[in-house]
Amino acid sequence: MHIRESKGLFALASLVAPAVGLSFNCQPGQACWPSLQQWDAFNKTVSGRLRTPVMLGSPCFPSSPDYNKDVCTDVLEQYGNGTFRETTFGSTQFTQWEACGAENCYPGLVPPQGSTCSLGRISPLYVDALEPSDISATIAFAKKHNIRIMLKNTGHDYLGRSAAANTLGLRTHNMKNMTFASSFSAKNCSAASKKKNIGIIGAGVTAEDAIAFFNNHGMMITMGACHTVGIAGGYGQSAGHGPLGPSKGLMVDQAVEFDVITADGVLRTINECNEPDLFWAMRGGGGQSYAVLVNYKFQVYPQTKWATWLFNATITSPSSNVTENTVLREVLTAMSTDQETWTKNGVAGYNNILPESLTFLEILPADGDPLTTLKELTASFNTLLSNHPGINVISSTYQQFDSETDFFIGQNTFYTPNTAVGLSSAVPSRLITVDNFESPEKIDTLVSSILNGLEAARVQVGEALSSGVNVFLLKTSPFNTPDSANATSTNPAWRKTLWHLVYGVSYEPGTPDSTANLMMSGARAAIDVIKAPLSVQAAYMNEADPAEPDWQNVFFGEYYGKLLAIKKKWDPDTVLNCYKCVGYLGDHDPMYSCYGNNPKASVQYPFN
Repeated sequence: MHIRESKGLFALASLVAPAVGLSFNCQPGQACWPSLQQWDAFNKTVSGRLRTPVMLGSPCFPSSPDYNKDVCTDVLEQYGNGTFRETTFGSTQFTQWEACGAENCYPGLVPPQGSTCSLGRISPLYVDALEPSDISATIAFAKKHNIRIMLKNTGHDYLGRSAAANTLGLRTHNMKNMTFASSFSAKNCSAASKKKNIGIIGAGVTAEDAIAFFNNHGMMITMGACHTVGIAGGYGQSAGHGPLGPSKGLMVDQAVEFDVITADGVLRTINECNEPDLFWAMRGGGGQSYAVLVNYKFQVYPQTKWATWLFNATITSPSSNVTENTVLREVLTAMSTDQETWTKNGVAGYNNILPESLTFLEILPADGDPLTTLKELTASFNTLLSNHPGINVISSTYQQFDSETDFFIGQNTFYTPNTAVGLSSAVPSRLITVDNFESPEKIDTLVSSILNGLEAARVQVGEALSSGVNVFLLKTSPFNTPDSANATSTNPAWRKTLWHLVYGVSYEPGTPDSTANLMMSGARAAIDVIKAPLSVQAAYMNEADPAEPDWQNVFFGEYYGKLLAIKKKWDPDTVLNCYKCVGYLGDHDPMYSCYGNNPKASVQYPFN
């Protein structure tokens, strides 16, 4: 059952006025805040698409005008369904980013449920954009009234960049146009002419949408593991890694042209010939920073076969001390020894590692006979796992699929639990570059740091919670796509990476702060250990710790200075901003109060 969102605008009443902030920080209750008549006039300029949000959990609150037991039952049943969550503006995929301090609308999955449903950090008003003109009008209104804009597509964001209290939301989720061009020439750009097999998608298209559409044209796309990710948004503007990474590169490697609205409200088509600096910045330097994307045009590929090896097992260890887990040490050492060979041969992988269990999915998309190739490449590692007395094999299955679509359907039982949403999640991470694999001594150092990290987390959180800190090895890097021409602005460390390593934690919304903070501290303790010996300090900006202290260098590498200069050129007034993105204004900006110790939740319009 779809929860309808309110389309009305309601009079401002009894609004608490926060302290006056910096430019673009006009708040409800201040003299600068638009009157109801001004909001109504603005609504006409966006064809009536100005909305007030309904929070996903609001039908479960008796004090809410949306209270409905039947709808609440549906919400609770679908709470962990990413497709369901993305249909409403009043939610994010990871629930801590809906809350602002103690203000939230959690429906009581962890009792007790709060007495009231609050907007938390969800924008109190948003434009449900369908046309480029909606975006231009929203930018103009925000600039006129000194209001910060917050862009949102699906809300799939580990750093909370899709929500900010008391901003004007700009939702691109329903801009879902898709076109396949068997031949394509970029606008006024001979260098990008006569291209074959180009996909053109609107800003709101998700991986789920695109996989189905392009499969109908016999094509596959460079998507990630989670189908609810909007591939033209932060994914396609930051890096965009996935199972085709070792063979085709990142999503940003596929980009040939963008249609964007710049901060002056102008619709522009940009490519390597037209506004090449802006095109370069948006091709890896992060979303919500330089311009608002309207259309993403990118290379797609003829469907190929997909071979997989899915392995599940438990581990027997004589000690709870992870550093003494000799079985896990042997497994990680063997995998590390083989990793460069696997990656060079196009094998991608998603590995979930706990001291007591292993789940590996190795993937080879290729023409010919990829199943035989994958079996040969993984034979020695498989033999170790299958015959080790300390490993209890639950399942070990090789399969081949005829297409990308068949692969995702066939491996749904793996991806669904490993891309869980409707939870609060944190993913402190590091990109592990190839130099860490170049000798037995370096491999030993790497493996020891992983085990020491897990042990640090266990000590930090205690035995009862230690199983909640997982190691994820995402083997999806563009190692075989060097970008020697520096055509993209994504962190250069990606090109030398074999593992995107994450210490991940998740907990139910409403979990006591003491427990949530303890889990977070465990993951951070673990990543502090893993990063200590690394010569390259880098992390994927979309899957990292919001508290990363050296974020400019860790997220953007050597390109941060150039990206900041481009940001200042195209958005000199900082109309666009997001948390620890290029041009980030700092924690003192009221836009980011919900991250700090003095949170100011969104002020909700009163209902009639």
